[in-house]
Formats: sequence, C-alpha cells, structure tokens
Amino acid sequence: MKTSIATVSINGTLREKINAIANAGFDGVEIFENDFLTNDLSPKEVKNIVKDNGLVITLFQPFRDFEGMPDKHRIRAFERAKRKFDIMEELETDLILICSNTSNISLGGLNRAADDFFELGEIAKDRSIKVGYEALAWGKYINDHRDAWEIVRRTNHDNIGIILDSFHTLSRNIDLNSISSIPKEKIFIVQLADAPLHDMDLLYWSRHFRNMPGQGDLPISKFMNALNSTGYSGYLSLEIFNDHYRSGPRNIIAKDGKRSLTSLIHKKNFEQKKETNIDEIEFVEFATEKNDLENLQTLFKSLGFTEIGKHKTKLISLFVFDQVKFIINYENHNLVKDGSKDGPYPYAYGVKIQDINALFEKAKLLDIDFINKENENNLSMDVIKHIDGLIYVIDKNNHEIWEKDFQFKASNQRNNFNLKIDHIAKTLHSDEMPSALLSYSTLFNFKKSPIVDIIDPYGITKSQVIENDTKTFRMTMNGADNNKTVAGQFLKNKKGSGIQHIALKTKNLVKLVEMLKTKGQNFLEISNNYYDDIEARFGLNYKFCKKLQELNILYDEDEYGSFLQIYTHVFNDTFFFEFVERVDNYNGYGANNALFRISAQKNFQNNS
Repeated sequence: MKTSIATVSINGTLREKINAIANAGFDGVEIFENDFLTNDLSPKEVKNIVKDNGLVITLFQPFRDFEGMPDKHRIRAFERAKRKFDIMEELETDLILICSNTSNISLGGLNRAADDFFELGEIAKDRSIKVGYEALAWGKYINDHRDAWEIVRRTNHDNIGIILDSFHTLSRNIDLNSISSIPKEKIFIVQLADAPLHDMDLLYWSRHFRNMPGQGDLPISKFMNALNSTGYSGYLSLEIFNDHYRSGPRNIIAKDGKRSLTSLIHKKNFEQKKETNIDEIEFVEFATEKNDLENLQTLFKSLGFTEIGKHKTKLISLFVFDQVKFIINYENHNLVKDGSKDGPYPYAYGVKIQDINALFEKAKLLDIDFINKENENNLSMDVIKHIDGLIYVIDKNNHEIWEKDFQFKASNQRNNFNLKIDHIAKTLHSDEMPSALLSYSTLFNFKKSPIVDIIDPYGITKSQVIENDTKTFRMTMNGADNNKTVAGQFLKNKKGSGIQHIALKTKNLVKLVEMLKTKGQNFLEISNNYYDDIEARFGLNYKFCKKLQELNILYDEDEYGSFLQIYTHVFNDTFFFEFVERVDNYNGYGANNALFRISAQKNFQNNS
C-alpha cells in the first residue's frame, strides 16, 4: 500500500508542510481545504510544489453539508461542488471527500442522500472526478460507516464511493466485520488516526486528541485486519488533529507519521520477527569528566558495586553487582559528551538482541538511526540513536564481549541478593513522549500501558510504561510540562531528555538496605505518617511495618502480589537509584507511592 498524509496533520505554511511530508518519505498528500484557503498560493502553484517534491495529491477535502439539503440550499451545495471541481482540476487531483451532513437544516433519508450523490456523480463523471463519502462520528443523520456504505450502494454510480476513517468507526465501537462486506473498488481511500481513550464529546475528542497509529489506545490493528479482508490496496492516509502537533517540530511529526504507517503495513511481519525483540538490559553507561570520576566511583561502591575491570583501549571502567553492570565512560567521545549536559549522568544503556542484522533492517525501514560498529572505528557495539539517548545493541550469543574488551580482575562478591535491573525511568518533554513511545513500540514490539497522572505538588507529570512480553525489559517514561515539578527539574538540570533513575531488583530488599547502610549509603526519608497509613490500609504486621519505617522502605500491593521500594538521594541533581522487591507476581511500579517519593525529594532539596 502507498502512504499519504493530510496537510492538517502537521504545522507550518502549506509549502513547509508539503516539504516535511516529502522529506518523511510519503507517496502522497491530502490538501486540507483550510490549508489551501488560508494561503496565497494558486492551485497551480500548489500543484507544482507537490510535484516538485515527488508527491501526488491523493485527496482534496473536506466538502461539508452536501447531501439532504432543502431545495434552496441544495442548489447552492451543487454550485459549491462545481467550484471545488474547478480547483481540483487545477490541482490535478481526482478525488474529493464529502463528509456526512451536520447542518441542523439538513433532511434525513437514505434515498434522498443517494439521489443527491447520483446527480453529483454524473457531474463528476464528466470531469473524471471521484467523490468519496465519509460518515462523521457526529453526523446529524449519518454517523456510521454502515449507513454511509448503504447510501453509496443505493447510489450505484462508478464515481461515488466510500471513504473509511478509523477514528469515526472505532470511536463509536462499530462492528468491524461490517467492513468486509464493502467491495474493495468502492473504497476510495482510507484515513487512519489513533487516540487515547477518553470519555468525552466525540467532536472535541477528534479535534484535539487524535494521534498516530500506535500512539493511542484504539484497536487500529483490528481495523486494519478488517480492511485487509476486503483486498483493499489503495492509499493509507493519516488525518490527525492534535494540539501538540500544532506547535511541535513538523519534520519529527511527519517522520512519526510515516513510521506509524510503515509499522502498520508490516505489522504481521514485524511481530513474527521475534529475533529483533529485546532479551534483557545488559548494562547502563554513565558519562563523566575525569575530575568527577572519583565521586561516581564512590557512589557505585556505596551501592554495593565492585570495579572488576578497565577497558583495554578506552577510558572506561566496569562495575558489577550480581547480574547488574554499570559502565563509567570518562573519555572525550562525541557519542558520550554532546556538550549540552554537565557532570556525571547516565546517558545510555545496552540491550541483548538475538539478530542484530534483522534489527538493522527493521530500523532502516522505520527510518530510525542505527550506527553500525563496522562503520565507526571508536565503537565496539552497534548503537541506536534515540530521541532520549543512546541504546547499545549486543548480540545475545556474544558471550565474550566483556572478556574481549575489558581487563578483568576476580571479584570476591558473595551474597544472596540476586540483583538485576528491574526497569529504567526516563524523563522527556511532554511533546517528545509520543515520538519516543512510537519508535520503541515499532522497533522492539513493546506494549504500552495507559497514561497515568503522577501528582507533584507543583503540577502533573504524565507517566507511561513500555515493556516486552517477558517483562525482562521495563521502562517508565515521564513527560514533564514545566520546570517546577521534580520531573521538570531533571529535564532542566540534565539540559534535555534522558534517564531519570535506574531501578534494581532484589529478592531480599530489607537485608540489602541494611547492608548498603553499612557502606555509608543514605536513602530518601519518608514521612512517619505514611507508615501509619499503610499499616491500616494494607493490614500489615506491626513489626514488619516498623522495620519498613526504620529503613524508609515504601510498600504497595496489587491483586497479584506486593511491592517494596526505596530510593537514594538525587546525585548531581540529575539522577537517582531505586531498589525494589517484587513479591509473588506484582506487576506495577509503585505508582501510589510516587507522591510520597516526590514530596520527600522536595523536602530534602529544600533542607539542603
């Protein structure tokens, strides 16, 4: 299938929108009428810009309030349509979208509408123009694609067909099996849009919250399965209305749109390529200048880590605690130090992949930057350049990478903590989150949770979880809108998006915390009132609750198990650590405790 996008889906002048759409790799562009009417370009000039960018105009839209109008208004509707046909001929496009009537003066009746469309079809036939009819979810009489199709069927004209829009169908929970009964040749174009689930007015929901397929919660894949059952092979187009997109970077938005459609078209093939899925997080890498190296080394040692080796050719050290590896990179490398961040900070992590070549081909198809170590002399691993940092990629079967690159010394660590990386938390600007989530979910087949509001005394942080099927990779992504929230402070101090904290999982958190305290590690102090509340709320054993209070360990439960968690203080104003214990099959991240963690961080900051 070929891909198209409506100019309304991104911001800028009409010329800028068309350029961004072409640069993103689309095949065509829909000209949205308001974009055309609000600029001074003639139809021929618009046509030339589109052609010069190697695109075609797939659709001119929308034409409103056409069918079922009273006689006087009906005459005017046909005159308007003829004027639009004139413009289309100059634009050199042959398809127009007519959306179902929303006018209060319109008249109902399937046959009346069919008669109007047959008469319009005769006019369109003489102009070699096709008319597509779309059911708006809030149309006065026609708000269901099944009724729109019935009108098209009764019209029985070669130049009249239906336009399907996933939002209008999915927002009303219309039976998708009804799509399979529509002949593929009568589907003139298909528009796609996702959206987060909100219980609100359909028109408002559509105008402000549409996003790219894969960024929302609507069952787009099921819609596509129903569409594919018809044998449709025409254009897939994006029609997105979203407040963030009206001010966001148009090139990124256009690329996200192309990526979402590519992923959707190849979804079945992508899902079968299990070898591109992440197996686990292998390490986290920290960047620092030499003068800050000792402070970072001291921090790691207080967290129970042991330095076991240095890189053979680079200024890089390896610290290990059970199955967790931390790397300190303190040499001046363009992938490590971008000049925008100060002091030690975690800037990258490494993951194990079964087939790196398959991942490379997938990343290339999705237009995701993939740096191959064979083409970069300073790299010992392949790298994905992501919007929020770097991801190193390691062959799952490469068991010798650490021995090959590092000079090891034996570690005398002996404990029963079984420490692993549980998850990584990242902070981004709110308008970066949709793009980041899309690239993660399309490249690695991650599943995402619904958005959760994290309450901060100074505002709201939007949080969303992505994870693989086996839950060996988990990440929480936090979108910050202002610098006053804790998440916003991390963005400000780091001078950009990146890792906020790293959560390490153990089988015995109480014993681990007691051990780390002997190494001089301090933890975030939690209010005594918190422990009075959880003792009563969860019916906790008094002695157990007192031990949690003594150590400042937080507690949560869900229907599958319980959760213990504790936080270090923030290091260098840019990152911190979390230690957790998952009892039985607890699936969450302690979201109920986020408010108490944030308040404790604020209190510590104010008292420092």
